[in-house]
Amino acid sequence: MAVERMAVRRGGSAGRWGLVVGVLAFFYAEGAAEITTSRPFLIDSQVADMQWVNNTKAGAKPNAKTVFVRSMRGSIYRSTDDGMNWVSQRDKMTDDDGSEPFQTRPWQVSVMLFSQADAKYAVMKGYGENNWFTKDQGDTYAKHSFGVMSEIKMHPTRPEVLLASKYEGSFPNRYMSLFISEDLGASWKKIVKNVFQFEWGDPAVKGFSDKTILACVRKADTTPKNAFSDWDPNIDFVVSHDYFKTSDIKVLHGNRFAFHDPYYFVAAMNPLEELEVILHVSPDKGATFQRAQFPYQLSERSYRVVDSKEDSVFVQVAHGSRDTSFANVYMSGPSGREYTLSLRGVVKDYRGLTDFERINGVDGVYVANVADQAAEPEMSLLGGLQAVIFSNHLEDGMIPTRSLISFDKGALWKPIKAPTHDHKGNSIDVCEGCSLHLNGKTSGMLGPVYSSVSSTGLIIATGNVGHHLHERADETNTYFSRDAGQTWEQIKKGSYIYEYGDHGALMVLADNRQATRKLMYSWNEGLNWTDFTFWDHDIEVENIITEPSGNSQIFVIYGRRGDKGVVMQINFETLHERRCEGINAAGGEGSDYEFWTPADSIRKGSCLMGRKVTYTRRKRAVQCFNGWDFDRKEARASCECTRADFECDFGYQLAGEGEDKQTCLRVPDMPVAGFGAPEDCAAYFTVSRGYRRVPGDTCVGGDVSGKLDPLVQSCPGFGWTSMVMLTAVVSLGAVLAWVTYARRKDQGLAAPWSSKADLLDFFHSGARGFGPLGSSFSHTRYTGLADGPDMDDDDLGLGDDDDEAQVLGESLHEYALGVTPSPSSSFHPPPIIHDLLDLEANPSGTLPPLPASAPPRPSAPLPSLDPPPPGRK
Repeated sequence: MAVERMAVRRGGSAGRWGLVVGVLAFFYAEGAAEITTSRPFLIDSQVADMQWVNNTKAGAKPNAKTVFVRSMRGSIYRSTDDGMNWVSQRDKMTDDDGSEPFQTRPWQVSVMLFSQADAKYAVMKGYGENNWFTKDQGDTYAKHSFGVMSEIKMHPTRPEVLLASKYEGSFPNRYMSLFISEDLGASWKKIVKNVFQFEWGDPAVKGFSDKTILACVRKADTTPKNAFSDWDPNIDFVVSHDYFKTSDIKVLHGNRFAFHDPYYFVAAMNPLEELEVILHVSPDKGATFQRAQFPYQLSERSYRVVDSKEDSVFVQVAHGSRDTSFANVYMSGPSGREYTLSLRGVVKDYRGLTDFERINGVDGVYVANVADQAAEPEMSLLGGLQAVIFSNHLEDGMIPTRSLISFDKGALWKPIKAPTHDHKGNSIDVCEGCSLHLNGKTSGMLGPVYSSVSSTGLIIATGNVGHHLHERADETNTYFSRDAGQTWEQIKKGSYIYEYGDHGALMVLADNRQATRKLMYSWNEGLNWTDFTFWDHDIEVENIITEPSGNSQIFVIYGRRGDKGVVMQINFETLHERRCEGINAAGGEGSDYEFWTPADSIRKGSCLMGRKVTYTRRKRAVQCFNGWDFDRKEARASCECTRADFECDFGYQLAGEGEDKQTCLRVPDMPVAGFGAPEDCAAYFTVSRGYRRVPGDTCVGGDVSGKLDPLVQSCPGFGWTSMVMLTAVVSLGAVLAWVTYARRKDQGLAAPWSSKADLLDFFHSGARGFGPLGSSFSHTRYTGLADGPDMDDDDLGLGDDDDEAQVLGESLHEYALGVTPSPSSSFHPPPIIHDLLDLEANPSGTLPPLPASAPPRPSAPLPSLDPPPPGRK
């Protein structure tokens, strides 16, 4: 590849942050193709934050972005052309000439905030008393000082309205007050004190308004705990719809909250146990709250919501104060309230980050790293020291970890299939019982599992093949999947940082373990790679990033060189690859596009989450670009239900390893609940068989549905059965009354409404079976209405009442638990439902037959779960 390089001028002007840095392009020619880069722009320290906002300038391209960077030292830089040119914002924000010591410089920014209501509005919150506000995307700033603000929140629909908190009072009686500004920080008004956390409510929620605020507030006239961070029973989660002129308690003792649209979560202190917390959840953005239900009677010390997409929630729960490296992950139903165990021992770190990753762009696929409790501990010096110091054998380096993947939203998990060939095409000797293990968010500098909404089905990660995940440099490689994790291939030896562009058509890698001046790119999803030298000096690459949608061919690479940060733009638009063609003829020989349908590994056919979704995407081997305006086509159709469409219901869990590892069993010592009718029962209620549909699953029909879906029972009392019986009785009475009236009229007797005596005689005539009329009806008895023991037949009766009651009692047990108890011994809920699915023993995926259907259900109240009395002989 021919290379033309223009000399890079380095002088004092490169270190002056207030100057505009000109563009210098490097041209890498391969025929007529070229890649352009901006001049490396040096900033005062490493990049701490980078934000992309839509460019609001007149004449800007539809997809143009303004980029802001905050350095570790609090300096702000802006680019209005997707990262090509950068300008320090210090001169606009202060008169400081840079001669003051760093610690006292008044222009340091700790947080960049951008309005969701209007892209032109932004707030730069300072470390000290100064904050900066812009209405024109950084062209100008207004500096306002109002003390040291702890936190600032921008209104979701009104860009000039802000909430902010700051400390007041003197130590040790300091407290935090909440202030509001309706003029973008120019003036502030206190609205409530003793606030611990706050957030704007969503004005779209029923009952909320643009003045709704949600907050954790300590009760008036109560004293704080000794430590500010302690859980406090005097703090409540409250809502105000009028800027705290009035407020209502939503969750008593609610000390912390987190919002994960559309679910709101509040952690409340258990007033009976100071170190325990109770989770409350709202599925309607704070309008109503209910206590979350977990299947174990264990202490809940902390929560972290790790995912809340696709109509359900995954929550990480630490059950002990020393659970510093692992925690259980639970999954909810659609309400976000009832949780079942999805995975034990998921890896987490001291920051709360969790190796639990949703694969973007497809439904229901997750990857997680878990502790392998069955393996021998891998002793390491660091892990041993931690174990001694903290008396915890679950510290990093002590318990081996492994990677698992789920294709049904966490209902079932399996090892990740290892690739069979390396990046050069050589066969990989996969050891027995080995699989692929991938690094997650807790793996430090190693590249984590990464996917993008715009790059459907593509996953890239670093990891290793073996029995467990480790960080040995000689065995860590970069892996790629283009079918949402079903199959994997090694694309590079070693660890890299990576990014997708152009809807996944372009992939870019850079070495992240040693300083480099090169990156690699591929137009065919890793089949071939081309080296590209982006500078004539090595830098430690920290990240490669593109605008959030992932549709662009423009990337920003940043890292550090010495004690300075480096930011550069890499532009592949100028490479002049041809535009892909034939999207309407996808799958044909002349088209650059193909059809792809994701599938899980359990069911037959190409179905995932109960539906067959066919995506149109670029063929792998072609070399063309999609363009930022590419509109991915997809078609959807529902699939027949299989076991893969169900997860364990609340109070149940997978049996674990062995033949029945896909069978849901009742949690040991779980209180018997859910078998009876609810207090507000209306017509019907359901009894769980141990399974529930995976939230968001859209499967229909199938033999498995009738065997795993909950049983439907009539409500006790006046349900449908009672209504049918009453209707029959009333109808029969009406017929008899009409016949009696007709006979009396033929005999010339008075109508029943003529007098009270005639009315009584009318009823006597009917009750006697029309005896006075001397007709053939004179000896007829109304079966089922007579009160003597001499009933003529059982057509409308129940026959032997006790025998029938015995059968009905047994059928209720069968409905609730899937078994029939022995009448000779006291009944206890069995730990296993024997007639449910066992895919290991039944590879065809069909279910064994259930017992014969139970007799009709009674309309009377449900009996207890004690055995019914023996029948009368």
